[in-house]
Amino acid sequence: MYSCKHETPDKQPALKVDPILTELNSALTKNPKEADLYFQRAKYYYSKKGYDEALHDLASAMKIDSLKPAYYYLLADTYLDYYQSRMALLTMQKASGMFPDSIGTLMKLAETEITLAKYDVAMQTIQKIVTLDPQNADARILMGLALENSKDPARAIYAYRKATELDPYKIDGWIKAGILADKLKTGDGLKYFQTALKIDTASYEANYALAMHYQQARDDAKALDIYRKLNLMYPRVAEPFFNIGAIYMTMDSLNKALDFFKMATSVDQVYAEAYYAQGKVLEQMNKPKEAYAKYNQAATLKPKFQAAGDAAARLKPK
Repeated sequence: MYSCKHETPDKQPALKVDPILTELNSALTKNPKEADLYFQRAKYYYSKKGYDEALHDLASAMKIDSLKPAYYYLLADTYLDYYQSRMALLTMQKASGMFPDSIGTLMKLAETEITLAKYDVAMQTIQKIVTLDPQNADARILMGLALENSKDPARAIYAYRKATELDPYKIDGWIKAGILADKLKTGDGLKYFQTALKIDTASYEANYALAMHYQQARDDAKALDIYRKLNLMYPRVAEPFFNIGAIYMTMDSLNKALDFFKMATSVDQVYAEAYYAQGKVLEQMNKPKEAYAKYNQAATLKPKFQAAGDAAARLKPK
């Protein structure tokens, strides 16, 4: 999640004229010196992955008014998504110099540093935030992320728990603390997830984390109950279908497993792991040709998925 992107970006899609863009263009024609209109159009272009256009509009907005922190935040996000991580970091460093006492700017800088795996630098930025605002629970969440990604899970749990002490309704803190507690086998994970669900019974993240807790503990019945509830609450999310399939696979219920892996790919047609899982089931069913097709599909969708590539090569028809 938090890694620098190095791939060459795809050619940007041509943006079709639509009512929103037409309205923004018209407003800018009437008010060409209104910085916020350029910013609003940049946000629209960004949402459509029109990164060149977004960068152009942000440059126009900042030429008119360079003192709006939000402009820098969107600029950094655009650079990040456009695979220009160095420019994203420079943008937020410049913004933090311009607005040294802005908690929002420092938070965005720390987020960018974590995204680019600069965890030690991020910790320094977070310490500045905590000094300016000792009661900032979100800063403790960022601290936990930096510590977790720098392989210091014990201190990360402490940071997440500190966030929940500062704000008992900080659901992310409970969930992240629970996931780490399960990894470290502290025995506290279940109560953290249950607390999160008391805050929001419909939270996808909290329900999914609790289901994973039960699945890892091999309490399949409880895990299945929660995943099925998620299927009803979030029918366009693929992971619960996939995990039900994985549970049925451990039970040797191959037909049921295959059905749920297929449901996962019907929801997410580029879910390489789900195609690979279908291949594994089909191979166990002694259907090598069909298994090969699924392995090959997974490897095509995700060229770096070595297990899928190896399985496809092993079953490739001669």
